[in-house]
This record gives sequence, structure tokens and C-alpha cells, in this order.
Amino acid sequence: SRIAGDGVNLTQAVAAACHEAGLQCYASMRMNGDYAKSADGDLNQRQFNSTFWWQHPGQHVRGPKDEDKTKLSYAFPEVREFKLGILSELATTGVDGVNLDFLRHPPFLGYDAPLLQAFREKYGEDARAVQADDSRWLDLRCEVMTGFVRAVRSMLDEAGAKRGRRLGLSARVDWREYRAWGCDIARWLQAGWLDYLVIAQYKLGGYKFDLRPFVAMAAGTGCAVYFGEEAVLSGHDLTAKEDRLIAAGKMKSPQRGRLTPDQYRTRAAQWHAMGADGVHLFNTYAPEDIRAAAGLPSR
Repeated sequence: SRIAGDGVNLTQAVAAACHEAGLQCYASMRMNGDYAKSADGDLNQRQFNSTFWWQHPGQHVRGPKDEDKTKLSYAFPEVREFKLGILSELATTGVDGVNLDFLRHPPFLGYDAPLLQAFREKYGEDARAVQADDSRWLDLRCEVMTGFVRAVRSMLDEAGAKRGRRLGLSARVDWREYRAWGCDIARWLQAGWLDYLVIAQYKLGGYKFDLRPFVAMAAGTGCAVYFGEEAVLSGHDLTAKEDRLIAAGKMKSPQRGRLTPDQYRTRAAQWHAMGADGVHLFNTYAPEDIRAAAGLPSR
């Protein structure tokens, strides 16, 4: 609060520091950062969920039985406008682009009123009665998210024109679930909207998959493809109860397994061999992680 009171724009300050160090700076937005109640109550909700989330319970993702799935749904124009407003504000700072982080956290669309109505009008069926992987249902969801990504690219073009430069767009997606999440990355690539595509997996780190299909998908589009590395291999975020026990000296802070420097090097060589243009690091906050990453040879 003191920093804000002093009129310091943190995003602007971080971007300036990056530029001083010769680095580009992309501001990353969690596509959904909304929390449900847990065994510890609504602490995370009150701390992290937006005022918009609290004020629009009817625009949360719905399950097939109309259950509230907590996250805001991009099926609603108001939600898309809210999210675009956040990105628009970021684009006025000194950042070089924005990142749409789809790994934090799905779902982004559900059995929401606008989607159910659109499916019924187009196919004369109730979407809740078809298979979850029905191509017609997935296509409809992808149309919604593609419209949002198109709007983001247009906003960045307008903001970039005012600054006399192109502002980049990056997306981090799951290699298996991206289509179910509404991410038609092939279409985004062919449209020339993306500058960086990060392919990862929605789970703890150490995963492996074939990156080559995504490299081929991006060929000739001008978009770089990065392997999305998750540093944490085991463990979990501490609960409020665990925090209290640790503070009271009644519990030792549990250790989390993490990628080692050697693993970073070995794995980076694997992704390089598959055609990756680079590696995107996530949860890489330990000093030894940073040193290991900084020591990786460039392509």
C-alpha cells in the first residue's frame, strides 16, 4: 500500500529494470485466478478474487448440473471486457507485450448460458446431453476464446501504434488439453497473432512430451515455440492451518522437490533437439534455479 501511495507503478518499474538489463518484459495475466472455499474457509477468496468476481456470481463457469465451478466464464461478454481491461492497462506501461497464462487456472468455459443458447440455436440440441469432447461443442468454445484473443491482439496493435512499435503476445497452454480449454492455437498462429507460444503441462514438473508437432504448427508464422518448464516436482502450497503451525513452531516447513541444475541442462538439450526456440521457466524462484537457468548455453 505504501508503494501505491507513493505513486509507483510496479509494472512500469519492473519493465524499466528489465530494459536497463537488456531484457524484454512481458506482463503475464492468469486467465483465471479465482479461488473456491476450502477446508480453511474463504481466506484465498477474500485475498485474491476480484471485486468483479464477487459482484457477478451469475457469470461463473457452470457445470453440467448447473453447479458453480468458481472461475469466471469467458462465455460472457462482460467477463471478456473485464479481462481485456486489465490487459489494456498493462499495455500502457513500459512492457514489451503480454502473456495469456492458460495454465492458471482452468476451466475458462463451462455449460454457461450463452454457450448453451448458441449450441441449441445452431444444432437444436442441449449441449449437456452430448459428449464433452463432441467436436461441435469444442468448436463453439474455441470460437469464444478465439474472439477474445483476437480482441487482445487488436488492443495491442492500437497501444503499440501509440508507442511506435509492435507489442508482443504470448500464450502458455497445455499440450493435451488446449482444445478442451477453448484454445485454437493453430488458428491463432496462422492469423499471426502470437509472438511466443509456450507449450507446457498442467501438473507438477518433470513431465515430458513431444514438442515437434507444435514446432511444425508454428513453422512459417514468425512465432517462437518454447517448452514450458515447471520447476516444482513434488509437494503442495501451504494451507492456512499449516502456516499457523509452522509459525507456532509446531510443524517443520515441508520441503518441495525441485528440478536440479543438471536436470535443467539435460532437459533443455532435449527440447532444443525437438526444435524449441527456448525454454519458459515457471516457479523458478530459488536462487539455485536462477543460476542454473542463467548458465544454460544459448541456441
